Amino acid sequence: MVSQFYGWHLMSFSALPSLAQSQGGQWTLTHVVSESCKCSAKVVEYLLKRGTQADLNEEILVIGHPPQITELHQRGFKSRPLDPDDLKEDISKLGVPFLLITTPKGDTVYAGGYSEKSVQDGSPIRDLEILRSLQGQGTVANFPIFGCAVSRKLQKIVDPFSMKYTGQVKDEL
Repeated sequence: MVSQFYGWHLMSFSALPSLAQSQGGQWTLTHVVSESCKCSAKVVEYLLKRGTQADLNEEILVIGHPPQITELHQRGFKSRPLDPDDLKEDISKLGVPFLLITTPKGDTVYAGGYSEKSVQDGSPIRDLEILRSLQGQGTVANFPIFGCAVSRKLQKIVDPFSMKYTGQVKDEL
């Protein structure tokens, strides 16, 4: 039981680079979060504290409707809902939160996590650091995605005793 409880803190999930949308000939940061994920809540809190960046387009893709969505809009962030049912890609290994970075030309150059550990465990959120590295050197190592599984299929694998996930998504995903 103890290993099961701690195991989901060590599992890295997949991102969906196809969710990124380049906007306006600027670098674009796309933050993919879920209302039911504590790590996603930490990312949203961080974004609210940090605010938008003048030289970037930023968008937040949201599974569900987090309570801070109105405040995010007031702070200048764009958001759009993300319904896993609408995705044509296989989401069986998808986890949130994750970050996508797109160049002004529309190339997705980063699809990964925010840090080397889970943001829930106090690891810093390094979105701007990752971006600046890409802008300066052109490459950066992708961080793993630690957080919450999006599909029920993966939730059952990660958490067979339903200690963490309690029917947060539809069973058929």
